[in-house]
Amino acid sequence: MNKWNYGIFFVNFYSKDEQESSKMMNNALETLRIINEDTSIYDVVNINDHYLVKKDSEDNKLAPFIALGSKLYVLATSENTVDSAAKYALPLVFKWDDTNEERFKLLSSYNASASKYKQNIDLVRHQLMLHVNVNEADTVAKEELKAYFENYVACTQPSNFNGSIDSIIQSNVTGCYNDCLSYVANLAGEFNNTVDFLLCFESMQDQNKKKSVMIELNNQVIKFRQDNNLI
Repeated sequence: MNKWNYGIFFVNFYSKDEQESSKMMNNALETLRIINEDTSIYDVVNINDHYLVKKDSEDNKLAPFIALGSKLYVLATSENTVDSAAKYALPLVFKWDDTNEERFKLLSSYNASASKYKQNIDLVRHQLMLHVNVNEADTVAKEELKAYFENYVACTQPSNFNGSIDSIIQSNVTGCYNDCLSYVANLAGEFNNTVDFLLCFESMQDQNKKKSVMIELNNQVIKFRQDNNLI
């Protein structure tokens, strides 16, 4: 990865067995403080030639966006959405609950649209959301991530979820630390090094290990960027 960088995101949902915000959410806020990353702001906007507006209209289709610090990204939810983003050379955020096949398809559509609109996207860097569960026992990592996803679906889409949780797991990151790093590095290459990563560690049950993994990864990314004059 020639521009390795990453941030943190978390999923806000209520646990089936809790009336208050889930413990997972509280843990996310705690780990966010460790490495001092900006949180994401989600909203829905219209994109046109002059501005982004929250008011709906029949002429413009709504597109979800994410503000990361001062940068604006469009959530890659459909080919129509990425077409609108490419028209103005806005970068994308690829969703954690899409398969890699879907992500690559949307990236290809974005690139084709940018060419159609004669936009130079050489310097555009997208973000890719990934859930990460680091555990030397690969089966444990997958089981924890599966339980987390099942909880999320039960809380947010109890009656209209049509996807495959197993397929989603395969497009996220589980296993030992080195295997997780290799997976992310290989995925960056498959995206032609046009993406940075937003990682969520909230499925990890061992809180101490989760924090140590985040700190170790953060230090490694900082060192990589320093060694390559990217900071």
